[in-house]
Amino acid sequence: MRAAVKVMARKGYHGTRISDIAAEADVAYGLVYHYFGSKEKVLETILESVARRFSDRIARIGQEKGTLTEKLGRISDYMLDTYLANPEIIHLLVQEVVRSGNVDPDSEMASAQAILEQIQGIVESGKQAGHIEPDTDAALLSIAFFGAVELTLTALVQGIYGRQPSSADIKEIRRKLRKIIHGGSFGK
Repeated sequence: MRAAVKVMARKGYHGTRISDIAAEADVAYGLVYHYFGSKEKVLETILESVARRFSDRIARIGQEKGTLTEKLGRISDYMLDTYLANPEIIHLLVQEVVRSGNVDPDSEMASAQAILEQIQGIVESGKQAGHIEPDTDAALLSIAFFGAVELTLTALVQGIYGRQPSSADIKEIRRKLRKIIHGGSFGK
């Protein structure tokens, strides 16, 4: 799967062949077919794995101690740290899932909905704990939060940021997102 992520991030989903994945993984062509059956199944397996890891992380964050803003900060940190640790997976997610429609829209929406529901649960807990106003629309806040982080990652991948971000840039972006989450501004 790591080889598939590298190749698909570099060549794009449509430009990738099973033989490319096999060559990158240094395995026989038929072995990839044996385990996955198709390029579509490779991508689906990658996305399921990423969604499961992300869901598990959000669940752990939801159970941790801390305020709502601290928990949302941990989620955004995790997403940006994933970009730092494995930019290929974020590139693949943005290029081939979020922006291209190469994945079944129903499956993609189900994954996004599940993540949003988890975040909404964290927001609801924050409401009950008095961390935000009781009349806050938890669903809308969850969408706005997740959308802001997702669009930040999209900007990094698509080159909207203007240059390849360094780890120092990512740390600064993390800090700025935390300021926004905490109700601050981009100012000093």
